[in-house]
Amino acid sequence: MFERIVVALDGSDVSEAALRAGAEVAKGLGAPLHLLRVADIAVTPWGPTAAAAAYAEITDEMAQETREAEQYLESLAATLRQEGRTVTTEVRSGPAVSELIEAVTPSDLLVVASHGRSGLKRLVLGSVAEEVIKNAPAPVLVARAGAIPR
Repeated sequence: MFERIVVALDGSDVSEAALRAGAEVAKGLGAPLHLLRVADIAVTPWGPTAAAAAYAEITDEMAQETREAEQYLESLAATLRQEGRTVTTEVRSGPAVSELIEAVTPSDLLVVASHGRSGLKRLVLGSVAEEVIKNAPAPVLVARAGAIPR
């Protein structure tokens, strides 16, 4: 049914709820897992901007963020591989929404977490999950914070 289950991770406990959900779906379908993290340090207090994104690409901070993202994904992948799972990892850099959308194909299932922000935080930070749902070329499974048992 799906060629792979792509799980978007940002390092938070909430995103790891998406990993638990994605891993269960992958196991049930016999599909490989693809763990994806977007290194995005271009977010300013008023949201992502093109100028901030361009600056972030040339800074040491972006290189460090990318290395940390690779290590994080590999540590998660190693645990899943020990369980006999087929797992690949990918770190992309840029605005989270556009990178997540570009990373998937119509034959994938994209699993994302919802942080459940509302009010001013949602207005200022936006909702990555909502934008991905609207624009992704693949089906999207949203794991809500606290809804997936450990």
